[in-house]
Amino acid sequence: MKGKKFRLLLAGCLGLTLLAGCGKGSSNPAEAMKERYAQYVDLGDYKKIQYKPTETKITTDDVDSAVNELVNENAKKVEKKTGVAVKGDTVNIDYVGTVDGVEFEGGNTKGAGTQITLGSSGYVDNFDEQIEGHSPGDTFDVNVTFPEDYRTEELKGKAAVFKTTLNAIITTEYPELTDALVSEKTEYKTVAEYRAAKEAELVKKQAEKDVETDKENMMEQLMKTSAVKQYPQKELEERTKELIERVKSAAESYQMSLDQYLMAFGFDADGFQEEIRTSVEKYIQRKMIVCAIAEKEDINVDKKEADAKINELMKSYNVSDVSTLNAQTGYSEEDYYYIVLEEKVIDFIYEDAVPKTKETSTETATEAGTQTGTTAATEAGTQAATQAATTAATEAATQAATTAATTAATEAKTEKAE
Repeated sequence: MKGKKFRLLLAGCLGLTLLAGCGKGSSNPAEAMKERYAQYVDLGDYKKIQYKPTETKITTDDVDSAVNELVNENAKKVEKKTGVAVKGDTVNIDYVGTVDGVEFEGGNTKGAGTQITLGSSGYVDNFDEQIEGHSPGDTFDVNVTFPEDYRTEELKGKAAVFKTTLNAIITTEYPELTDALVSEKTEYKTVAEYRAAKEAELVKKQAEKDVETDKENMMEQLMKTSAVKQYPQKELEERTKELIERVKSAAESYQMSLDQYLMAFGFDADGFQEEIRTSVEKYIQRKMIVCAIAEKEDINVDKKEADAKINELMKSYNVSDVSTLNAQTGYSEEDYYYIVLEEKVIDFIYEDAVPKTKETSTETATEAGTQTGTTAATEAGTQAATQAATTAATEAATQAATTAATTAATEAKTEKAE
């Protein structure tokens, strides 16, 4: 759980998969990395890694959810002029706020109306609760007291009255999922055809995720069996410091102190420093292992491949130039080369790996039995392997890990009554 919180905390600050180092020697950043790191790694066995393929099943609920996206996308907001507002309703209101009978700046909607959701508007005091129970067309007073630490000096601790009109209760109307809706809004003609297409799409995407999970599991296994003889201490310290500074900047962007920001994720300053250093060290360990395999297998990255990755990332980040991409991501030239190098190394390991199947398990057990020199041992080994493989085949595969791309922190509520 703490690991997940830590990943959330870092989201939007700097991905730990991309922390640059300084290349030396070769003018090609990939070659420079291999020169810098490979000599300090004792590699574990990365050839013919055996693994149990991840096979996540797509459920009926998954397909239902995908199909119902069409319904949600075509839902319409409707203003109801009847009924009674309750907590959770979205409502349209107008108001004029006064303190001691005098209007204050920002406290008047000027008849333009504004929408809030009762119970979660973020407005001051018990503003929302005083709207509940009213009907569209009602005009009434909402009495509140601004908090002592309110952002506007002249309103701090002041009692205020908002002359409020409930204009409408906003509801959502969802269309029925029919052949007509599907035909109008998609390239398909019937619900059945659309459902089959969405299921096939989900299966394909999940299969791709499962492959990525298998690749990541192999890298985790390799990191456990490989040893780094010496870490680049200067880089370790610089990357740790850089990441801490980025988290501080993220806290400032939310107008929070670092301690407040960390507290939101269940960290204190000391625990955070330790987590940062551990994460950076793990990243550098992975980077060194990747470079060691690339060196041993003569896996390289040229400028054309790096430029293609840059263009791919610019599209992903919706930017038009490298300098903007660098500013948004914190990446350096070496990072782009490393992304490609890591992808090529992981693909190399995966393509050489051996999936554990009923046949391979049985074959392994048979060979082991033959080596004992007895027919009985061979039969026993084969039977045991077959049973083990059958059991393994029926186990539910683990769900693919989700990308850590969530927001770094929820913004502090701006208590207001606009």
